[in-house]
Amino acid sequence: MGILVPKMELDAFLDSWLARAPALAHRLSTDRRGRPLPKRWAFYRLRRLAEAHLRERAEPRVILVPGLRGVGKTTLLCQLFLSLYAKDLPVFYLPVDRLYRSVGPVLLEALEKISSRVEGPKVILLDEVTHHRDWAGDLKLAYDYDPDLMVVAAGSSALAMRADVDLSRRAGYEPLFPLSLSEYLLVRGRLGRMRSGLLGDVRTALLSSDAEKLIELEEEIRRAIRGDPIAVTESFLEVGGLPATARARSREIAAGIVVEVLDRVVRWDLVEVASFESDTLPEVERVLAALASEKPGAVSMESLSRDLGINKRQVRRIVEALERAEVIFRVPPVGPARGKVRRAWKVYFTTPTLRWGQLMDLMPGGPWPDPRPTLLEEAVAARLHRIVGTRRAASLAYGWIDGEVDLVLEAAGRRVAFEVGLGKRLPRRQARAAEELGVDVTYVVTLRPGVSEERGAVYIPAWLVLF
Repeated sequence: MGILVPKMELDAFLDSWLARAPALAHRLSTDRRGRPLPKRWAFYRLRRLAEAHLRERAEPRVILVPGLRGVGKTTLLCQLFLSLYAKDLPVFYLPVDRLYRSVGPVLLEALEKISSRVEGPKVILLDEVTHHRDWAGDLKLAYDYDPDLMVVAAGSSALAMRADVDLSRRAGYEPLFPLSLSEYLLVRGRLGRMRSGLLGDVRTALLSSDAEKLIELEEEIRRAIRGDPIAVTESFLEVGGLPATARARSREIAAGIVVEVLDRVVRWDLVEVASFESDTLPEVERVLAALASEKPGAVSMESLSRDLGINKRQVRRIVEALERAEVIFRVPPVGPARGKVRRAWKVYFTTPTLRWGQLMDLMPGGPWPDPRPTLLEEAVAARLHRIVGTRRAASLAYGWIDGEVDLVLEAAGRRVAFEVGLGKRLPRRQARAAEELGVDVTYVVTLRPGVSEERGAVYIPAWLVLF
């Protein structure tokens, strides 16, 4: 018989927790030597929004931060808390999982009590908000209760970060994606001087197919990379997706971190949030292993069901849950004139680090085929998926006309094709397929330095896209 741990009173919990929050936030935002962890680009956007609210009650007053487990949400909130706290601004950091375990499902009461402690604008940072099942309703009520309150709420995945319609109208979103190449370099201490606005200039030049500008930007990025850009990019493909894997002291440790992250996704997100039965978890693990072992376009719901001996409906349920948990994303096929094509959707991991870590775990001693072409395509797809996630009226597909065009991005009124390979030359058949798809430009992404034009395509190095 287990021992029942008595619940604390809410006031006692808040008094104790809020007094200890600065010390804990400092510990969670520093490395083993006590040095501050690098700040991701999302930190500066969130700090600007929080300071605008504290200064002039600016909207949005609810900001949701969904993201894959292990992507750095807790570190981000702790860094934001310490930055505002150091300026003596009214900011509070509250991990909802601790509140739930210590007191119970009292999120709304906790928000009201914290709000009543300070008059005027204040900011509350909520970590692991999805541990409270009615979090969306409580945030909406707290929003209406105190017009001076701003809440930044982070959740372990999009699986449970689906706000109701009323809250969606009030909320802003700052999804935290896996690391970009520039953020990986920042974590590793290998990012040189980088001017503000560089990333935006790269996106604009890629969409406008401004070859001269791309040449300038590629040279600027190479100067910002401390080390051989090819070696750095290859390392990024393996361990660069998550802060913890990027900082790991060995590839073996990094692979172990990936396995641990996926285990937590399966055992919390899918069981506690998506209501999967515990006896179905081996099926989830087999689907994950199958997805990691095959190229993105080589599997379908039918082939997974047939090869794994799992009911097709269950396979679909697992794949959709993994997608909502931000472990994977799917890319549909598209034909000429944006027509539908009867082919399987491609399935990518949200960072190639997740695929690589599983392969290391499944086949630690090898031998295994060179994974770099698949990892590179996955990294480019994930980067384009990130663009789609932060732009309105943008979409990502892959082209199919008697052959495959790896990826097709539509954004800002432009249609852009991407072919990906280590030292790839664009075959004439694929060049014609891209033309029939009606793209404005075709990029061939390789691991070769320099930008050049050949056979109607623009050849660009991977670090230009991934940066």
